[in-house]
Amino acid sequence: MADQPNLAPQIEAFLRNALGVKRMEDRQIRLALTLLRQVLTQVERAIGSANVLTVNRDQIISQLIPQVAASIQQTWGVQVLEQLQTDLLPFYERQLDFARKMVELAGGDLTNAGAAAANSLQVAQTVNETIVGGKPLAQVLTQQLPVQIADRVESYLRLGLSDVGGETLRTYQDAVIRASERGVEAVIRTGVHEVGSAAQQAIYQYETDPDWGEGMLVWTAVLDSRVCPVCVALDGKEFPNTYKKVSPHYQCRCYLLPAKWRNDTITEPDGTTNPVKRPTEGDKGEGALSFKESAKEWVKANPETAKEIFGNKIGQDLADGKIGFDKALKLWQAPKRAT
Repeated sequence: MADQPNLAPQIEAFLRNALGVKRMEDRQIRLALTLLRQVLTQVERAIGSANVLTVNRDQIISQLIPQVAASIQQTWGVQVLEQLQTDLLPFYERQLDFARKMVELAGGDLTNAGAAAANSLQVAQTVNETIVGGKPLAQVLTQQLPVQIADRVESYLRLGLSDVGGETLRTYQDAVIRASERGVEAVIRTGVHEVGSAAQQAIYQYETDPDWGEGMLVWTAVLDSRVCPVCVALDGKEFPNTYKKVSPHYQCRCYLLPAKWRNDTITEPDGTTNPVKRPTEGDKGEGALSFKESAKEWVKANPETAKEIFGNKIGQDLADGKIGFDKALKLWQAPKRAT
């Protein structure tokens, strides 16, 4: 941010908050993965002492796997969920403060700035009910992931290998632990981000400024080389302030921001006006893009970034004007043919 002296206050606040969200995500991921490695190492030792290579091998494995799932559920899933419920209370409070600042920087007022104060019960419920991959986070952590990891253990025992992403992995470390870690990271990162979004929306519903946009929020994608084409397509779409954001995919970084931010300028508390912009990172590095500019047009105007987002051929055809954005999105979503 030191290299961007002309950044408007709302951009600086957005960047600082995004950095804070990522730090919280990284911290929770480290905690979850440390505990997961400990649990799966203990599972490996238990399997080694179960003599699964005997003549009753299939029977022993069938009896063992439900015990593995139950162990992962109690010694990992439940603990991680409880840790999130505790650690995300101050994080939730910071997201409330961020949303209040966004309203203030947009020149708006709140009917009751303290109406959405955080408490442990409220945050725990928000964590539990946050949707990740189409299911509540509590269910994903304490039911879905333990079963998936136990199934991975079973595949390793029965086949001696695991096919993950087309790559054959023959060791327990690769087939079970590393493969499980990737899924856990995606779940935790998505969950933390969605809890933050829920906190922000708890404030936005109290905006009273008539310029707010009739209670509307706008889907706002993070525009860089890692953005998902689906999120670019959603960028700019309006939702009522009662809408509960659900990410279209794991590790989504999108936000819902006040529709008022689509105006040409905003008046800040000191009376000065600034064009409403957001940080972007395209072919020429970091910059600021007017909210009036279409995210789809930004992608086409940055061909190298477009190729990173869509892949070389689709991205280049989009940048060259051979296909439109909707066609590029359809091609990107199409099932990949085996070569």
